[in-house]
Amino acid sequence: MEPSDTPALKVSGVRRAFGRLQALDCVDFQLHAGEWAALLGPNGAGKTTLMRCIAGLIREDEGIISAFGRGRPGASELGFVPQQIALHDAMTAREHLELHCDLLGVPGSDRRDRVAWALDFSQLADRADDLVGHYSGGMQRRLNLAVSVLHKPRLLLLDEPTEGVDPQARVAIWRMIGDLQKEGATILHATHLIEEAESLVDSVAIIDHGRIVARGQTEALAEAQGISPFVITARPRETVGEDFKPPIGEWDGRSIRVPLSGLGDELQSAIRTLESIPGGIEGVRLHEASLEEVFLRLTGRGLRE
Repeated sequence: MEPSDTPALKVSGVRRAFGRLQALDCVDFQLHAGEWAALLGPNGAGKTTLMRCIAGLIREDEGIISAFGRGRPGASELGFVPQQIALHDAMTAREHLELHCDLLGVPGSDRRDRVAWALDFSQLADRADDLVGHYSGGMQRRLNLAVSVLHKPRLLLLDEPTEGVDPQARVAIWRMIGDLQKEGATILHATHLIEEAESLVDSVAIIDHGRIVARGQTEALAEAQGISPFVITARPRETVGEDFKPPIGEWDGRSIRVPLSGLGDELQSAIRTLESIPGGIEGVRLHEASLEEVFLRLTGRGLRE
């Protein structure tokens, strides 16, 4: 048994190029056992390439990837959920699960129980024998996750697991992932959705142009970037022009944004100053440090396609 401080996943100096494109450029990071971490980055930042290297689907040009202190993760301890749904329309959920029991080496004596567990886990028991081609996108996403964890992997890689689903389906998938973490799984979750990275996970690794540019919890990342831990926003009650200059903070054309280093007296002072604006203010809101601001500061505000 590995020591408790042994990383569940360690990536050291990993590089991967496709011709002249350097998709991964000396990537270094690690996950602790039981950690749920987001790999957050813009489209084309290297998230999927890194996931595929860890899963062994492509080989890195340089560097070392190890799991639980014993080299590259083996098939029995690794689950990989790809961004593209890997299901067949002409098969049922039950048939998919039975097939993946074979592919993942689930012992014959456990297969009936594992299939029943997966149908319950994905909330598909009442649709188990319907063709997947008749499923909604959210149902397919849930099954796509369930077939990848039949063998109870210790390390789970999720590549945009909620891509293209509605908010209800997204919440259901988040619950499924949370249940897996409670059972002891270590999870690396690639996403470009700030909401997923900010509200669900234990920590964040921000990747851009093939490099990990920041790693940690939101509060620590914000502090490292000089971003105030709190901010209040407010709207003037009376119409003001684009060239309006508030007495404190910044005007973005819709609201005033005032960063704060603390609460208490500083918060009260800021509100009093804002209330001195002719006509007063409305809609005052207090926010904590934002991962979105950290992300935009590190990766730029320009749109990427």
